[in-house]
Amino acid sequence: MFKFIKRLIVFTAIAVIVFLVLSFWRGGEPFRWFGKKTEKAGEVIKYKSEEIGEEADKIKRTTDGIKETTEKVTKGIKKTGDKVKDITGANDEKEGNGD
Repeated sequence: MFKFIKRLIVFTAIAVIVFLVLSFWRGGEPFRWFGKKTEKAGEVIKYKSEEIGEEADKIKRTTDGIKETTEKVTKGIKKTGDKVKDITGANDEKEGNGD
């Protein structure tokens, strides 16, 4: 725990020193540049997250459609199997009535 606190203090001291050096050397220009770049990155991230969200929605709709179709096909197969059993009398043979 003490190592973490020590590292945090050292990191803060280095950050303050870098801030002061940049302030004396270049003024506020590097900080404004950084702010503009992060703003642009934020716009790009927002745009890309919207695109990714739309793609995820498309995938969700597709998988829901496939799921519904699979359920319908499964129900149809079960109904068809039951009809075939009724027609062929497969249930009677299992019960032992087919001498």
